[in-house]
Amino acid sequence: MSIQNAPVRAAQWLGRELGLATMKQAGKDVYIIILARYIRLFAYGSVALILALFFQEQGFSDEQIGLFMSLTLLGDVVVSLLLTLVADTLGRRRTLLLGAVSMAISGAVFATTSNYVALLLAAIIGVISPSGNEIGPFRAVEESTLAHLVAEDKRSDVYTWYVVLAVLGTSTGLAVGGVAVDNLQAIEGWTDLDAYRAIFWIYTGVGCIKALMTLFLSQRCEHSDWNDERNKPAASPETEPLLNGHETEDSSTAAREPSPKKSKRFWHSLSKISKSSRITLIKLCSLFFLDSLGSGMVPFSLINYYMERKFDLPKGKLGGIMSATW
Repeated sequence: MSIQNAPVRAAQWLGRELGLATMKQAGKDVYIIILARYIRLFAYGSVALILALFFQEQGFSDEQIGLFMSLTLLGDVVVSLLLTLVADTLGRRRTLLLGAVSMAISGAVFATTSNYVALLLAAIIGVISPSGNEIGPFRAVEESTLAHLVAEDKRSDVYTWYVVLAVLGTSTGLAVGGVAVDNLQAIEGWTDLDAYRAIFWIYTGVGCIKALMTLFLSQRCEHSDWNDERNKPAASPETEPLLNGHETEDSSTAAREPSPKKSKRFWHSLSKISKSSRITLIKLCSLFFLDSLGSGMVPFSLINYYMERKFDLPKGKLGGIMSATW
């Protein structure tokens, strides 16, 4: 009897370890957020494969390509910081929607113009990933939303699937993007540049799909402060004193007292972090800085650029190799 039950117990143990029971009860909002990240990283991977090659095909120099990569990442830091700081005030769903729209606009600009300045502005203000990694305000907002939606003892299960599917999304995007470019280049009359532009139209489509998915997120995703402000009753239109000017001394005194000043919401997110947490945050950010300093010297799109120039690989084979390494 125990031998017959062994496979059942093993399956139950595996399900617990993989967090399948948690994911089964996670709810619609969690599924949408994780799926949105998967298709976003799919688009990032497909673009990272051909981004530097796209610039090379248009005759831009290596210095211009390097400048583009640097300014794109620098612009992402500024835009992401501003949007994440005001996300709880603006609304998390609105912030995600704004990021998705900017992603779609950036893809459309890359698919339609060869002007270096326009491409640079679209990448800085919008969302274009030179590395295939997360870029823009999405991750910070999504992770805080997941922490809000999921109980503390279940978060590790949800974050595991959130990370694993994101890596799988980039890997799939690299493989599919490479095969797609090869097939598009094989069409009669299509140039390499035409094939690259088609990838950016796919990127635009992913941004539009993400925007639609954001509309299906419920109000549970919002911070409690945002919900409190939304549900606050409107001020009464009455202006005439109830006692026709014969108020009591207490009411007159209360009327003369200045209303408390509202805190500046922009910096409120920083001030809420405890001192001990700030120290931990600084240590972690220092480690992330050093890690990013090294990886920033060889962003993924430049690795693809190097591999293509050195070995002249078909894009399908290049995408397959990079997908496997990812």
